[in-house]
Amino acid sequence: MNNSLFSRIVSPTVLLYAFVVISNIGDGIYRVTEGESPPAFTLFRGIGFLWIVGWWMRRDSKLRNISWVYDMGMFLFMLWPFMLPYYLIKSRGARALFGILGFAVAYLAGLIVGVTIGVFLTTGSG
Repeated sequence: MNNSLFSRIVSPTVLLYAFVVISNIGDGIYRVTEGESPPAFTLFRGIGFLWIVGWWMRRDSKLRNISWVYDMGMFLFMLWPFMLPYYLIKSRGARALFGILGFAVAYLAGLIVGVTIGVFLTTGSG
């Protein structure tokens, strides 16, 4: 496999989008079929998301030569919904809106697909 292609496939950006879509599909299925997701799924989802976001921000900030605050982990844990858009807008300007919109679409699309699958699973077994 071409090293350039491999590095794009396992890039934090691709993994972040894939993780959001896949975990939201699972969350949507659990919401419809069981009412809530198991604690292990919730824990994995939260830790996995923060890990991938931290990896992405570290890699992106090195590429753009942007310094981090002292305790980025705590900032991400507490304020990621505000930190990510702020970081994107600060580092990319108006082009950041495409990334933010893409993330929102991936988030909602995964949830909608999961809910749809969950509905098919519950109505098919009845």
